[in-house]
Amino acid sequence: VKTVFISLLGLALAAAAAPAQGAVTTLDFSGNICGASGNGACSANSSLGQSYGDSAQIDVAYRSVNATTNVVYEGFLKYWTGGYGDLNGVVWGGDGRTFSEIAFTPTAGYEVSLLSFDFATYQGRHDSVPIKILSGDGATTIFDSTLTTDWPTHNSLAVNSAYFADGIILRWGPNGYDVGLDNIRFDVRAIDSGSAVPEPATWAMMIAGFG
Repeated sequence: VKTVFISLLGLALAAAAAPAQGAVTTLDFSGNICGASGNGACSANSSLGQSYGDSAQIDVAYRSVNATTNVVYEGFLKYWTGGYGDLNGVVWGGDGRTFSEIAFTPTAGYEVSLLSFDFATYQGRHDSVPIKILSGDGATTIFDSTLTTDWPTHNSLAVNSAYFADGIILRWGPNGYDVGLDNIRFDVRAIDSGSAVPEPATWAMMIAGFG
């Protein structure tokens, strides 16, 4: 009985100290997510609403940036129906000289992890694409490589990054114009503040219950 009590007590301590579970979100670029208000119907070349993917815990922002000057080319990305490999409904933007960018910025008290996404080129224009993933402050390079686009299907990247309170930046290009992304998965969770340790009264009830 003593051994069981100690084991159960250890499990309770571990559970109390564990960070809060996150909420996984998938951006599949479907539904009414276009236009300035972010609730309009989408058609090929529609601008994505900047509110798509936002919640009380995170802000998701879209733009394209000139790869040479680092100047913002367009303060939004766009939607497209088909033609990007076998993906249906993707995010893309800019032109052949820009990279496309999505920034995931958690609100205070939260942190974000980028899990995975699919990507493909438009009708075989490129067989590869540079992809770079950074922490929100640019100090940490999470991923930096050139990957094949696997036309006429698509490729997928499993990132499973660490959690960053200052956010994550996902960039692709400079041929971002010709490569679309879909099924972007990220996880947002509360930062563990250590306040989950039970109060003395709670410990007393736990011990009595185990007894």
